[in-house]
Amino acid sequence: MQKRILFKSIIYFIGLILPILAMLNCEGFNTGSMSVKSCYIDSEMIRAYANFYYGWLTISSFMLFIPVIIYIGAVILVAKYISKIIPS
Repeated sequence: MQKRILFKSIIYFIGLILPILAMLNCEGFNTGSMSVKSCYIDSEMIRAYANFYYGWLTISSFMLFIPVIIYIGAVILVAKYISKIIPS
């Protein structure tokens, strides 16, 4: 496998799949305090990560999910840029 494809896959995983896994790991999100109640794998880093993305989705829902679309576009642009600067 080429280095470019590997780096692009890693960036897509970190930017798109890891937030979903963090949110699925935690439950009981409170929109008032913007925090989750508990997580199955209870780590402070995972809890903060899930809080951020749950909050991001909550705020984005009031803006027609435009910030989510911008975030996905930014992840794709970063992946394309990194794959261009990495030598084969």
